[in-house]
Amino acid sequence: MNVKIIDNTKTALSQHEINMLRALYGIGIKNQEIVTKVITSVGAVDTGRLRSSMTYEVHSESQSVTVGTDVEYAIYVHEGTSRMRGRPYLMDSILHFIKEYEEIAVKYLGDGFKALDYSGMDIGGAGLSSSMIKPDISLR
Repeated sequence: MNVKIIDNTKTALSQHEINMLRALYGIGIKNQEIVTKVITSVGAVDTGRLRSSMTYEVHSESQSVTVGTDVEYAIYVHEGTSRMRGRPYLMDSILHFIKEYEEIAVKYLGDGFKALDYSGMDIGGAGLSSSMIKPDISLR
């Protein structure tokens, strides 16, 4: 019997890096979709400028997504003032929908990996579960 061992570490790591970027972009896109709905649902719409200004930025080195806006009054809407209650649209769009972000991460991170079956014994695959994925979403 001949046994040939093939080291696919480089290929797997490369695939993982690609998958991580896809997951981060997927989370950013999903947050944009959710936060615009949350802004409307919490009554933080006057002209629509804040809602349409929501953006995200992927940071590949830190494997994180920054979500936010450059609208100068956004912090006052989010946190409130002495005359207006806060409407934490950004925090709500993250905390109340974390399961959806986890599902995106699991979906993308497992892409391109499959379980191998030797003699009916499942020995692997990506082995991902939503309890293992904790997206790092930061506020800006």
